[in-house]
Amino acid sequence: MKTTVKLLRPRAFLTILALILSAVTAAPALAQNYPLKPIRLIIPYPPGGSVDLVGRNFAKKLTDLLGQPVVIDNKGGAGARLGVEIAAKAPADGYTLVVGTVTSMSMAVNMFPKLPYDPVKSFEAITLLSKAPSLLTVSQSVPVKNYKEFIDYLKSHPGQLNYGSLGSGSIQNFTAEVFKSSTGTDMLHVPYQGAGQELLAILGGQIQVGFEVLSSFQLQNYQSGKLRALVVAGKERIPALPQVPAAPEVGLPGFEFGAWFGLFAPAGTPANIVQRLSQESKKALSDPELLEVIGVQGQEPSWSSPQETAAFLESDVTRWAKVIKITGFKTE
Repeated sequence: MKTTVKLLRPRAFLTILALILSAVTAAPALAQNYPLKPIRLIIPYPPGGSVDLVGRNFAKKLTDLLGQPVVIDNKGGAGARLGVEIAAKAPADGYTLVVGTVTSMSMAVNMFPKLPYDPVKSFEAITLLSKAPSLLTVSQSVPVKNYKEFIDYLKSHPGQLNYGSLGSGSIQNFTAEVFKSSTGTDMLHVPYQGAGQELLAILGGQIQVGFEVLSSFQLQNYQSGKLRALVVAGKERIPALPQVPAAPEVGLPGFEFGAWFGLFAPAGTPANIVQRLSQESKKALSDPELLEVIGVQGQEPSWSSPQETAAFLESDVTRWAKVIKITGFKTE
């Protein structure tokens, strides 16, 4: 049995070719005119927290720069994983963005084997927005003035001090366990359900030690002397508390913990849209009003290119894999 192949007539062939070319060129053309409608910015936390305040004020500046409303959509739940999952499954057209954090990206992928998204593969990185380091903090009840005195006190009182956290698997918990391992000291873990409870406990002396992610409220307590910051868990000192030494200065190289916020789009978002968002984000993050909001939250602005942001995320995911392995954390 012979198979016959029908050749297209020249006119039909040209029609099909025109359709193919129009489909290929349509996406770049739409991207060049981007944005043509409002943009949805998912914040995977409830309103009112640091992520929401930074994201909401960033959205206002981006609205002015892009000429289209950037509409906030708070999707809290599942430790911020719910909102990020929604963003990962959204159309890759530049009209859905998400604020990712160390918790929902770097930590989550290493803590939850069945995570329904991959922080690296499911997203196009656009920029970091801000960073806030953790601070080794003691209450007024601990009779020490600096890091050396604190280590001496810990070693002479093994297991007698308590440190607080937001639960097993939180940034505070991991930071404390790495600190204990690095310094050969021992403290007891007291988990709390919320940041407010934990902060009130250390202010009241019910717990003596905290590894606090810097925020506006904690900054007020440090400045008033109600809490004492001994070390910045990072490479450098921070402008908000210039008197507090960085980790390498006290013999803790590589002791880097804290929060970061970044802007991401679903994987496959056109490169020129990502680039446009990156450029406008850089302008927004240099705006004095937004800088003030970020500073009041105890954070520092941290714009980075899409390539730099992607590299940072990959590195942070790898680093957290090592941290979680060291601590022996297992999901229930």
